[in-house]
Amino acid sequence: MMGLVSSTLVKVRVASAGTGKTSSLVRRYLELIASGTPLRRIAGVTFTRKAADELRVRVGSAIVEVLQNGHHQGYEPEPGSRWAFEEAQRELPGAILSTIHSFMAHCLRLAAPLLHLDPDFVVLGEWEAKALFEEEWKTLCYLAQDPAHRFHGRNLEAWEEPLIYLFSRRSLAEVFEPAEGEANAEFLEVYRTVYAAYRVRLGTALLPLAELEQKALELVRHPEALKRVRERVRVLLVDEYQDVNPLQGAFFEALQKAGLAVEIVGDPKQSIYAFRNADVEVFRQALRRGDQLPPLRKTYRHSQVLVRFLNSLTRHLAEEGRGFTPEEAPPVEGVRHEGGRLEVHWVVGEEALERLRAYEAWVLAERLRALSAEVPFSQMAVLVRAYGSVPYLEEAFRAVGVPYVLLQGRGYYERVEVRDLYHALKAALDPRGLSLAAFLRSPFGQSEEGGLRPLALAEVEGVMRSSDPLQALGQLFPSVHRRLLRIGEEIRKRAPLEALQFLIRAPLMGERAYQDFLEPRARENVDALLFYFAPRPPVSLEGLLERLEHLSRQADAGDVPQSGEGVQVLTVHRAKGLEWPLVAVFDLGRGPDRREAPLYLCKQDFQGDRLVQRLALPETPSFEGYKAQARRLEEEESLRLFYVAASRARDVLLLTGSVNPSRNLEGWAGVLEAMGLGTNSKPYNKPVFHLRTWPFQKVALEPPPASPKPPAASPWAELRFGLEPFPPLFSPSAYKRLEAEPLALPDPAEGEEIPGRARAVGTLVHYAIGQNWDPNHPAGMANLEAQEVMFPYDPGEREAIMAEVRELLVKYHALLGEALPWPREEDYAEFGVALPIGTTVWQGVIDRLYRVGGRWYLEDYKTDHELQPERYHFQLGLYLEAVRQAWGLEPEVRLVYLRFGQVLTLDKALLEAALEPIRR
Repeated sequence: MMGLVSSTLVKVRVASAGTGKTSSLVRRYLELIASGTPLRRIAGVTFTRKAADELRVRVGSAIVEVLQNGHHQGYEPEPGSRWAFEEAQRELPGAILSTIHSFMAHCLRLAAPLLHLDPDFVVLGEWEAKALFEEEWKTLCYLAQDPAHRFHGRNLEAWEEPLIYLFSRRSLAEVFEPAEGEANAEFLEVYRTVYAAYRVRLGTALLPLAELEQKALELVRHPEALKRVRERVRVLLVDEYQDVNPLQGAFFEALQKAGLAVEIVGDPKQSIYAFRNADVEVFRQALRRGDQLPPLRKTYRHSQVLVRFLNSLTRHLAEEGRGFTPEEAPPVEGVRHEGGRLEVHWVVGEEALERLRAYEAWVLAERLRALSAEVPFSQMAVLVRAYGSVPYLEEAFRAVGVPYVLLQGRGYYERVEVRDLYHALKAALDPRGLSLAAFLRSPFGQSEEGGLRPLALAEVEGVMRSSDPLQALGQLFPSVHRRLLRIGEEIRKRAPLEALQFLIRAPLMGERAYQDFLEPRARENVDALLFYFAPRPPVSLEGLLERLEHLSRQADAGDVPQSGEGVQVLTVHRAKGLEWPLVAVFDLGRGPDRREAPLYLCKQDFQGDRLVQRLALPETPSFEGYKAQARRLEEEESLRLFYVAASRARDVLLLTGSVNPSRNLEGWAGVLEAMGLGTNSKPYNKPVFHLRTWPFQKVALEPPPASPKPPAASPWAELRFGLEPFPPLFSPSAYKRLEAEPLALPDPAEGEEIPGRARAVGTLVHYAIGQNWDPNHPAGMANLEAQEVMFPYDPGEREAIMAEVRELLVKYHALLGEALPWPREEDYAEFGVALPIGTTVWQGVIDRLYRVGGRWYLEDYKTDHELQPERYHFQLGLYLEAVRQAWGLEPEVRLVYLRFGQVLTLDKALLEAALEPIRR
């Protein structure tokens, strides 16, 4: 295993798929703890929160096992180290086991003032960063219309796509420089202008992920800031190092040079995230410069035949220098004794690849059905390179009767059901343009004239072609017109998330809600949309629409995973880190995506200590050279992707592909052909290995017959619950605001209302009365002034508020023993009540409930400037009813107006009448 903290070189270990990488990290933790390194001084980082949480659990379990049994998986610490493991167990909840970005944020918070950062900075999501950048870009385009602007006259709009693309690649370098060509320099001047404005927008309190990485590099170049990190962390363990980007790699290298013991583990053969700016060259550089440790050579995952196949695959590619090198692909030895099974199936014919793939999917479906006698469908997975392969599988699986679930689909925010909601919101706010047409074509456009039915395309076109579409809609389809107006009224009264819920669940189309028109898959996606926005809801409807619009451009945003049992279908990228007893890799003949990027970057270089990349636009001298370099790197990553796909299987691996002999082999099919497993290879049919070529046949994919009698629906399945007049839990004060006041505007930064002066006075007076504090008692008054409600006010405002509070308390104490009986036999201050009426539980607080001489009093204290007792009839009526039901009492109900020194006894008949609206 890795040595202790003595070497100044980075320690580097290659860990192939299934070789127990996490177990080796856990053991390394135990070694460090036993050597005297406190757990609080060890930082463990990886790529996902899930992986970090798993590592924390595994480390905690190993520590417990050492304390209980004295060893863990063959590791026995030296005698006398028990105290260190006991200390580590206590420190585990606060130990640094996190993602790379979380670790960077932790380091930055340690030294934030030195780096001109707010220590409470917020990490922004990439979509939010992109939205800010696009806003600054549009602002520049607007300003450039001024003839005096330096960019006036340039065709800025033509650069939008390359600008957004370069912004998405900013984790590849600290500085971008232009390659040869005037267009490159002009473009970069515009990009730097927009990016500078974007950085000003971020200020000191916002850090998107790429800017977090850049700020972390600034930290390691600041001696005092770096010193604070070194005082906190002694050892840094980095997992999945093959997936780091250049800025992250530079950060870790700088920490190592500053004296931290850095130990990394990863597998270059599994570096497949270039589209997220990962660069395998960062790992290779560490491998060349660091202390290379023996690789992990035992695989605990794969059966014997799969070990032989994977060794053959990696050896073949490494010898040709395709995807990885020999030192990155050490042969592994299988620990398991099971033989396993490898199957290779080729579909061959002089047909279009689309037709060949349909037959290939049928062949695979039949094989999975046959193998289901040995392996349940739920323990199978089918992996694809691209989402374009999935429709062939779905059609074949439905026809053959193979149950399946899509673990991730493509373009979630572009799905019809999500766009329906977007256009419904937009049309309700502004019923013009294409959103109105989309609204009319969706389930929201169902006409109720003559029975519920969707509008025909010709009917929608008739409305949209009129000079006033909204007026035409009202004349031709009044029910749809009323629905649109109602949606507009309702969403303006609701918070954005509640407006979205209303659109989805309210029975707007006759007795049916929008979700009732959806298939189960679409309903799951709509529910997922609510879950997405719930943790951080937008503050306005415009903000909600803007977020949906930006999210719709995320091509890799997947829809919600399906529930249920069956073969799991997903892309290879989504399968990284997972494993199944049986894995099939479908569509080996599909080539890589050959779409051209709007610009290309060269490999990074250094200017001083700053990481630099050069860029080239189309039709500039360096463009074709940079493009060829990028194509070569894409091809290498494609081969690594094949290794990742094949290594997900534990026992059985099926490989299927379609080949037209008249066309050149593409994709992974060429790799197998070169290994002697192609279409011209000798057929095999042995227990552990099966190879077969299937001549193309046209297969009629008929769906399986439906069940003769569907199961009866549950009696509650068709129940529809109307909207209740009040929420399940409500307060009388909120009811009063609902009647008489406009909705408060929340503070977007804090998500809560800033207290006004009147509220502060009322809060302090009620608290002091509840505590029986004397206004002439200095300690009590000092306590009041320290309450949180006083935080927003400056010293002068606090002094004025406290003077007013003291005056009101003096008047209250003057009433005691006079209008307010004193002393008391029983006395309950700030008495909480909860009263169920109908479907709502009304909750509130009685200021005072007390008994004197056998008589009960229920009092509410007011600091109002006007005598308006009728405003409180509903509130006090609820309190009276609660006391009656709970204790069977008939108290005298009184309002105490402190400013006027008056006590008003209320007529109970008026209080009971005030409750009538909620009893109906």
